[in-house]
Amino acid sequence: MKDRRFLKNVIALPFLELKQRTSGIHLTDIRPERLIYALAYAFELILYSTRELFLPMQATLFGLPGNTVVYIGHMFGSLIVMLLWSERFRHLILISVAVTLAGFVPLLFLPEGIAHLLFGLIAMTGLGGAVTCARCGFAFAANNAERLLGMFSASFGIAGVMLLDALQIRKWFAALLLPALLLAFLSGCLLRFRESDLEVKPESNKADAKGLYWALVLMMAYMGMDGYIFGLIDMQNRMGCLLFIVGFLVAVCFLFATFVWLRINVWHLWTLFFVFSTTMAILAIAAPQTGSALPLHFFCGLANLGWPLSLYVLACAQRRFASYRLLKRCTVIFILLSPLTTLSSGFVQTHWPERFPVAVLIYVLAVLFLFLLSLPYSYRHLFSAVWVSEIHRSDMDLLREKVTEADRFAGYGLTPRQREVAVLLLAAKTRRQISGELKLSESTVKMHTSDLYRKLGINSRVELFRLFGVAEDVKEE
Repeated sequence: MKDRRFLKNVIALPFLELKQRTSGIHLTDIRPERLIYALAYAFELILYSTRELFLPMQATLFGLPGNTVVYIGHMFGSLIVMLLWSERFRHLILISVAVTLAGFVPLLFLPEGIAHLLFGLIAMTGLGGAVTCARCGFAFAANNAERLLGMFSASFGIAGVMLLDALQIRKWFAALLLPALLLAFLSGCLLRFRESDLEVKPESNKADAKGLYWALVLMMAYMGMDGYIFGLIDMQNRMGCLLFIVGFLVAVCFLFATFVWLRINVWHLWTLFFVFSTTMAILAIAAPQTGSALPLHFFCGLANLGWPLSLYVLACAQRRFASYRLLKRCTVIFILLSPLTTLSSGFVQTHWPERFPVAVLIYVLAVLFLFLLSLPYSYRHLFSAVWVSEIHRSDMDLLREKVTEADRFAGYGLTPRQREVAVLLLAAKTRRQISGELKLSESTVKMHTSDLYRKLGINSRVELFRLFGVAEDVKEE
């Protein structure tokens, strides 16, 4: 009986729900004034992902390779800023931007050597702090349409830089102007962050933690895959690199179309990612026999679907589940585990290069096996949760639903301003967030809240949620 229930609820149900019943993401809901939160994350991702193309680290420090040294600095900066993060984060942005520029500006002009590596360490430490700032804005201030545009921009930006490298356009533009432009755009976006724009849950419960943990697990699984994907790419093979870029852009365009028009369940996108990854691993083993690695490069690009997908889903999960305390806990877990995922592929490639394709297949099959084994839990806490439909539509749709819900206030004689406050209260926003969004003082918001409570005949926000059937665990301010 249990086996039959598992097959029905976990295996069959997702395929029966192949198409979402929701409306999809509307690009018209992109808010120009909020694009800085998506673009800051995009610029940071482009700069970090392509750093080795224009900022190689050949020197060593205390016996450690330069790339390992700057990676440690990046993780350290990200962790410190996250642990210090609070609702008053402006000073953390200023420090992160200052440290990043202090390291990167000299780095662009220094020749290879120990000084180059030390300024690289400073630059990547500051960039680690910047990525924490950008990631929080991406999750807590942008809506789904803006997040999707950010992932689309980051993916095309990385593909464009890789194309420059494949075409050997690496003179002053790629080595100097390009990183300088990315730094300028990233700094400009971060410095325009507003504390009142970030909407974060005050507290998270155990169910919230489980949902966010599963999104983090999927992110970590892809990170391990990422090292193997790029370990299979021969950067000297120009045609192979071009096919990788084409495959990556095809995957990104499909992801974009999925959320905007096709409305395929995100569970199936992960399934498709594993199909691409398994095919990639099989082609890696078969390449010596077939005499061509070109199909392998194309499927490496398709398998890179997991990169924008995991970042998008994790940001949605953070917005839905995370308080700052839970977010800090997940960051510590990520920092502790990420070396295992990012360094394992390099270890295999260094010591057993001839067995690397077999190691790729073993890793892909192991992750796929664990993914299928954990489906009863991940489907319950992540993919079939009520919030999963939020991934497939703009946050503005959710606000419209709240407005429709608020039409029931019509018989209570609320003023237009009291209606606006009521809508935002139902969206679980704090008094400070409401004051920032409506451009009112907190004392004025408190006055409107008291007046609408009096007109509704209630005394607290908890009673307001009960009155309108909103299932949220809310604490009074």
